[in-house]
Amino acid sequence: MSAFHIKLLAIITMIIDHIGLFFFPENFLFRTIGRLSFPLFAWLIANGAYHTRNIKKYFIRLFILALLSQIPYVLVHQLIDPSTTTLNIFFTLSIGLGAIILIKRTQQRLLWLFISFASALFASLINTDYGGFGVLSIIAFYVFFKNRKKLIISQVLIYVVMSLYFISQGNSLGVVQSVGLLSLLFIIAYNNQEGRKLQYLFYVVYPLHYLAIYFLLRL
Repeated sequence: MSAFHIKLLAIITMIIDHIGLFFFPENFLFRTIGRLSFPLFAWLIANGAYHTRNIKKYFIRLFILALLSQIPYVLVHQLIDPSTTTLNIFFTLSIGLGAIILIKRTQQRLLWLFISFASALFASLINTDYGGFGVLSIIAFYVFFKNRKKLIISQVLIYVVMSLYFISQGNSLGVVQSVGLLSLLFIIAYNNQEGRKLQYLFYVVYPLHYLAIYFLLRL
């Protein structure tokens, strides 16, 4: 699979997840399939960090989209939970990429650990989607990008702990959160090819699909 195929799969599973969340909340199959989406996007951030020519511009693009997407994100989520204060997934992706930028500047592994857990704590404190676990997943994908065995082990550990944490908090998604590990099958199948160059596909789809959901819910 090329990076384009993985990106397309991530987008499709994300949309399926949100269809279930907003239109068919009683049907858990949609949300279960949707668990594949985030780890695919987390891997794409790590892949982008390895191959982008300008990682700072990459970070700025992510952060600007996080800011722009927050408006439709909040509009939609407040229709089902008026008290929602969560920041959208692009904030999580931005923090993960920011941590990678810092990690790239040093060879000291202890500093890597500090950067990783400080970034995860920050994401948790500001309440981003997937929070600290999401940030750790992104960082682990980058650090172990070229070591398949360690990559798999690190993601299994993160997702098992995340599932147990969600269950302890009474979050029903905790039961199926580890289904996201099936995304590793597609990641392992990566053929080191970029594929079709639709660089801004997710940047456009993410806010627009929230706007579409908002107007459909208001009908």
